[in-house]
Amino acid sequence: MKIKFLSLIAIASAAIYAIAQNNIAEEVVWVVGDEPIYKSQVEEQYAQMQYERTPINGDPYCVIPEQIALEKLYLHQAVIDTITVEDNTVAREVNARINYFIEALGSKEKVEEYFRKSLPDIREQYMDIIRNQYIVQQVRSNLTKDVKVTPSDVRKYYDNLDKDSVPFIPMQVEVQIITVKPVIPQSEIDEV
Repeated sequence: MKIKFLSLIAIASAAIYAIAQNNIAEEVVWVVGDEPIYKSQVEEQYAQMQYERTPINGDPYCVIPEQIALEKLYLHQAVIDTITVEDNTVAREVNARINYFIEALGSKEKVEEYFRKSLPDIREQYMDIIRNQYIVQQVRSNLTKDVKVTPSDVRKYYDNLDKDSVPFIPMQVEVQIITVKPVIPQSEIDEV
């Protein structure tokens, strides 16, 4: 009797351990500097993109973390450059978006139902999103504000390089046109 009871406890313990191993609360999919990108962030953004029917070019579990990582890199650069955004600017934009949602969906309750969150939670979430968007815009503009390059500058740069230094990029697409009755210029006939 004791052996059956101990066996039953051992089997139950093994089952609980196996279930616990499959019950992952959170998972880190990427790390940018010291900032983790969680699987829940990726899945939340993916669900939002599906709900809004936003097209995704490629595997969403590669594209979305890449977008989040790029944003985190810009935000890290903003910390280095001490770029900030005023709270009243962010609050004004958040209020405008929430008012737009209320107008589009019909009521505050429908907005809460759509986002599956209360209005204060939506406001808090959008405060972070909008602040980050403004900061990323400022970092991007700071990175390119002093860059003034024309196509002729690029051409001159590559013309001045040694031919061995220019990387070879293989042809990926080749187009040929076949015409049934081509018009041959006289100069080409003369060359033959």
